[in-house]
Amino acid sequence: MSHTAPDQMFEVLDETNENLIAIRVGKGTRTGYQELYSLLVEKSDKHGYIHVYEEVPNWTFRAFLTHLHGVVPDLRYGPEFDIDRYAAVGDTRWAKLLFDWWYAIRPIWPVAPNEMRYFDIKKRERALDWLREEI
Repeated sequence: MSHTAPDQMFEVLDETNENLIAIRVGKGTRTGYQELYSLLVEKSDKHGYIHVYEEVPNWTFRAFLTHLHGVVPDLRYGPEFDIDRYAAVGDTRWAKLLFDWWYAIRPIWPVAPNEMRYFDIKKRERALDWLREEI
């Protein structure tokens, strides 16, 4: 299992294909958010809607705080992509807390998936199956 480099916010995982973007996320950075949103916009332009798998292993309070500044890019780029289903997969309370906050503000937030779920990291395959299933 590879890990993100210290200066890299996310790593694109092998499960990524067509309209499914699978990433493992480390510490949040301004450049990392710009790169991520470019990828989301590119995939949305090609496929209409996208599904996002976001694995957030070993998050600490510090990692959690680095993602709070992602609010500004959300507001700027959010209207340019369309997330249908989003799965957060983590193993710490900080990963779950960030998911819960996003879920709570979802009704008013420009980057709001149609459906979002949190999975424990041990249920990673279940999260991927949920994203791949056709409705």
